[in-house]
Amino acid sequence: MSGFLDYLSDKYQTENVKAINRRLIELSSLFEITQTLNSSLDIKSVLNNILLIPMGRLLIAKGAIYLKDQETFLPRLSKGLSNGIQKIGFQENDLPNSPLMITKIDKKYLKVSKFCLEWQLPFIIPIISQGNIIGVTFFGNKLNKMPFSEDETDFLLSLANLSASAIENALKVDEINRINKQLDERIQQLKTLFDIAQGLSATLESEKIIKLLTYALMGQMMIYHYAIILFNDKKLPKIECKGFVTNSLEMIISDNPDFPVTEKAQLVGECVNPSLKNRLLELGAKVIIPMRHQNRSLGIILLGEKLNKNPYSETELEFLSTIVNQAIISLENSRLFKETLEKERMEQELQVAKIIQKKLLPREIIQIAGYNIWGLNSPSKEVGGDYFDIIPINDKQFALAIGDVSGKSIPAALLMANLQAGLRTIITENQHLDEVVGKLNNLIYQNTDVDRYITFFIGILDTEAHEFNYVNAGHNPPFLFDRWGKVSLLQEGGIILGMIPDYPYKTGKVQIEGQSLLVCYTDGVTEAINIHEEEYGEERLQQFIIDHKDQSTKDICELLVDSINQHAHGAAQYDDITLLVMKRTP
Repeated sequence: MSGFLDYLSDKYQTENVKAINRRLIELSSLFEITQTLNSSLDIKSVLNNILLIPMGRLLIAKGAIYLKDQETFLPRLSKGLSNGIQKIGFQENDLPNSPLMITKIDKKYLKVSKFCLEWQLPFIIPIISQGNIIGVTFFGNKLNKMPFSEDETDFLLSLANLSASAIENALKVDEINRINKQLDERIQQLKTLFDIAQGLSATLESEKIIKLLTYALMGQMMIYHYAIILFNDKKLPKIECKGFVTNSLEMIISDNPDFPVTEKAQLVGECVNPSLKNRLLELGAKVIIPMRHQNRSLGIILLGEKLNKNPYSETELEFLSTIVNQAIISLENSRLFKETLEKERMEQELQVAKIIQKKLLPREIIQIAGYNIWGLNSPSKEVGGDYFDIIPINDKQFALAIGDVSGKSIPAALLMANLQAGLRTIITENQHLDEVVGKLNNLIYQNTDVDRYITFFIGILDTEAHEFNYVNAGHNPPFLFDRWGKVSLLQEGGIILGMIPDYPYKTGKVQIEGQSLLVCYTDGVTEAINIHEEEYGEERLQQFIIDHKDQSTKDICELLVDSINQHAHGAAQYDDITLLVMKRTP
């Protein structure tokens, strides 16, 4: 009996010694593992040790580590599993806060238990720091199919507890490295932006600006495929591209008149319009960058995949938006500079045209014995289309002409010059006035478009017979006042010049009695408006002439212009004002 008791005592002591030795080995292993975990601050190295050490020691076939990212637990490392696991994430309430062996669906942890059974990862061990789950390890079955013993479970739990601080430290270092990398990237981007801005500001040539923008996009983003699409006023695109099919781009733009719909650089995959998104993706475009200035769409930029195949980050999209904005400002400066040069050139041309036109009008008013004549021209623009002339035919006959060319500025001035040259060439001593106007009409018809025409009045004064033969070609009928103020309208003639070829004009004839006053004018006089859009009008003009008929023709013209300006009361002069006034002296 005593021998049996001694045997039990020895066996108990041996088991205790073995247990103690096992614990010592486990403690020694955990100590070594702790040293290994703390020897590196690289998160990938730490996670490798946490997963591979127990898998190797316990002969576990597969495993995975999930870490908390914002509010979601995402896979950071897996062994023996396919890439499909990367698409699966968990919320904190999906996970247990203590080790759990999953052998069947657990309603409390429904999502994670389905995951464990599907991926054959039955053993879950949370990684807890300061009472919060920061991660979770999943382990598959052992290769020998044996269940996890209590000691093995304790070992894995102890390892998880020891891993928490190492993971947190590595994550902090990883975050610091990430921030430092972002700072380095931002600093490099700022340097690049500074260099690009200097290059863009050094030129006002749009072609060079586009070339600099192209180099910046290709060099900074390491891309081969790009398209810079600029819209002009007619929305016809000008396309500078490489790697994309130009015809396909034109079709996409024509099919999407509101393209682009984004305010800043955006991934093509995030486009709201599914049809547009699919077509751009088929084309190979990955990023779309709008070119906008003051709510105007100037164009778009499309970028293809980067050469290193990496996706575009938010930082890179911001950087691209900044580069493009710099280029847009330079392009707008280039456009404004060109417009300024063009404006200056036009102003110089207008000044030259103004000088030429002044020379076409009478430099000095011819004074005829027994008559007082004055003419005045006030263009609404630098140059205009109104015309008046006094042409001596012989010692006794003088032609008085006034006309109004449709339109304004240089085109009207050119047509007025043709009228003046044609009239002085055609009019002769032995030609009837209706024939002169007929030839002028054909000349204007043959040399102008249908939207160009001239209202014209011409009369020939015979100073011996005091007769005035005239033709009115659609012009405002001149007023002829007798000495008592009775007025007649000189309307005989025909249609405006340049409308119908070979039109038969008629000649009118009036007698110019002593103290008679002839007032010829263009519609800029009667149609002058004030801020209330009230016209000066024929009645006001007639009354003004009656009130001032005893004054000289020069005074009448100048006072009439003053009266028109007072009526306008600050409103802009809309049309040319031209007057030709003749008075027979007593």
